[in-house]
Amino acid sequence: MKQIQWFPGHMAKARRQIEEKLKVVDIVYEVVDARIPLSSSNPMLNDIIKEKPKLVLLNKIDLADPKITEQWINYYNKQGIEALAINSLNDNLESIIYNKTKAILSESIDKEASRGMKPRPFNAMVLGIPNSGKSQFINNLAKKNKVRTGNKPGVTKMQSFLNAGDNLRVYDNPGVLWPKFDDELTGMKLALLGSIKDSILPIDEITLFGIEYLKQYYPHSIEKRYNLKLDNLATTIEILDEIGRKRGCLISGGEIDYDRIYNLFLNDLRNGLLGRLSFERIDDNV
Repeated sequence: MKQIQWFPGHMAKARRQIEEKLKVVDIVYEVVDARIPLSSSNPMLNDIIKEKPKLVLLNKIDLADPKITEQWINYYNKQGIEALAINSLNDNLESIIYNKTKAILSESIDKEASRGMKPRPFNAMVLGIPNSGKSQFINNLAKKNKVRTGNKPGVTKMQSFLNAGDNLRVYDNPGVLWPKFDDELTGMKLALLGSIKDSILPIDEITLFGIEYLKQYYPHSIEKRYNLKLDNLATTIEILDEIGRKRGCLISGGEIDYDRIYNLFLNDLRNGLLGRLSFERIDDNV
């Protein structure tokens, strides 16, 4: 299977920054895309954060299949991994995230109290690949009140946090991807949802992959959105042609304008216009 390699220089720099700042962090929030929770989770992350407590946040649940999301949450819980399903755009997250964080860090809180230490705000680092909704999550927590605090006790360098209420501070980082995708399917899923640039993989292959997946798992979403019947269309190319005719994606002479169809389909899928879809299922992945 083809190996997809890419690792912009700023990604390597971001990793070094993360490793430096973990020293002042109590917990890591990993924001993943609920539609592809495995593919949007950086496999290097556990090596970077080591034993640091972690909370996995399945974001964009408004775009994901709710039944599949529930299955993933149950899967994580059975694995002993703390996880929550969220919508960083609409959910009022401050109390939800704080209470979950407090529960995860209860042992550390008790240890500090036994030493006579007063309660203090938690320091959290937010990590996630590009386009996972990481920045939206932080802005939601901080109520877009980007008040920066720094010069924390015991910290030799200035550390910039955002206040998320009185009891939580969050640290943002650039979205970090890994050097290469050994599994081409992972790259396809990331490209399909816009987590990597469309130029990384051929847009026609991305579109065909998406249509074939929907044909298998969500055929009604295609039929409803584009007013067509899949029973009458034998191949993926025939589906593309029919979408083109239905949407007027034509060039002179009535030929199909495939570039327009590719962009139309990907825009519809990424913005939820094809319904709530998930592209990873537990039975197929674990």
